[in-house]
Amino acid sequence: MTLEELRDRMKAARVEIAENRLELVRRLLTDALRPIHAMDSRKHRTLEPAVTFDAGRPRGDHGQ
Repeated sequence: MTLEELRDRMKAARVEIAENRLELVRRLLTDALRPIHAMDSRKHRTLEPAVTFDAGRPRGDHGQ
C-alpha cells in the first residue's frame, strides 16, 4: 500500500492521522491486509447472510 492509497482510505473513512504517523500506519495496515490479499477467494465457499428480514406486512400490533 502506498501513502497515497492510505490517504485515500483515510479520506473515505473520514479518519485523521498525524502526518508523522502515516508511514507507521501504512506498514501496519499493509501487514494486516497481506493474508487477505494473498487469499484466493475462489477456493472458499460463499456464506449466506446471517440476518434476513421480511419486508411484508408487520405482524401483531407493532407498527400500527
